[in-house]
Amino acid sequence: MVTFDAQAVTEPFAPLEPDEEMEPRSPRGAASGTRKRIAFVGGIDRIERQIVSYGVEVGVDVEVHHGRTSGSSSSRIGALAHRSDLLVIVTGTNSHNAVRVAKREASKAGVPVHIVTFCGAAAARALIAQVASR
Repeated sequence: MVTFDAQAVTEPFAPLEPDEEMEPRSPRGAASGTRKRIAFVGGIDRIERQIVSYGVEVGVDVEVHHGRTSGSSSSRIGALAHRSDLLVIVTGTNSHNAVRVAKREASKAGVPVHIVTFCGAAAARALIAQVASR
């Protein structure tokens, strides 16, 4: 059974200290420090947790977009491309429009693109390690 402590809820929160690892990012790509960012568009929903945790281990920010372009998702792909150091597009499960949008936005941002038909956990880890070693 979970107990509820009303005293803890009414006390004000202590101000958060800024995280020393997180630095302000430039409009495109990694921060001025050592953190790199890799983005995956489509096809890796099942391994998202694994690759994000691996990215934390090696010091790379990993972001995943589901690859569907309905609603505001197209603009999210664009924003993702502009803040990444490498954009991985998985074509096997992506719509043609998502691939087109991702390629166009990466080209605008000057971000390298790696296109794969399928991306399993091992291939994703290899790409993350490649970004970490740059």
